[in-house]
Amino acid sequence: MNTHPKELGVMRPVGGGDPIPLRRETLIVGRRPTADIRLDFENVSGRHCELRFVNGVWHVRDLNSTNGTMVNGQKIFSEHGLMPDDELSIAGHIYMIDYDPVAPTSLIDANLMLEEEMAGNRRRSLMEMAGIGTDRESSSYRRIKKDSGDQRPVAPPDPQAADPQVNKPAPAAETSANQLSDDDFLALIRQDLEGEQ
Repeated sequence: MNTHPKELGVMRPVGGGDPIPLRRETLIVGRRPTADIRLDFENVSGRHCELRFVNGVWHVRDLNSTNGTMVNGQKIFSEHGLMPDDELSIAGHIYMIDYDPVAPTSLIDANLMLEEEMAGNRRRSLMEMAGIGTDRESSSYRRIKKDSGDQRPVAPPDPQAADPQVNKPAPAAETSANQLSDDDFLALIRQDLEGEQ
C-alpha cells in the first residue's frame, strides 16, 4: 500500500540541486521551519510565496515577501499561473515547476483566446470599438445618402463651407456605412463640431 501522496509535480532548481516534490494542492514556500517547502536562504522571507494547484494548473502568489517573487523575469503582484516552461524566481533563486497541466481549458488555451481577441480588436476601427460602426441610428456624426441602392457616408452639410469638395460623398469602393476608416470618422467629428460654432 502506497503511503505517500501522489506527486502533482516537481519544483526543480535551475542550475542544479535536489528536486522538490509537490504533493499537496496548496504549499507555503519560505525560510521558516514550518513552511511546506523550506528554502534556507537569508534573502527568502519566512512565508515567501504560496503555490496552489487549481484545475490542473500550478499558480503562485507572493505573500508580501521582502525580495519578491517573479515569473519569467517579471515581478508578480497577484496570483499567476505557471506553465512547465516558466521560470519561477523566489528572491533570486530560480526554479521550474515540472508537471503536466491537466485542465480541459488550460492556461495556454486561455492565453491563446485572449491573444486572438486582442488581435481582432486591433483590426476594428475606432467607430466599431466605440459601438458606432454597426448601428446606423446611434451616430449623429454619420449621414447616409442613398444613391441607386448604394449607402455611402456623407459629411453633414455646412452652409459656410468655402470648399464645395467638403460635402462630397466618399466613393463607394473606398468605404461603406459600416466600414468608415478612423480618418473618415475623425473628419466627420471635426466637421460636425465646426458646424456647431
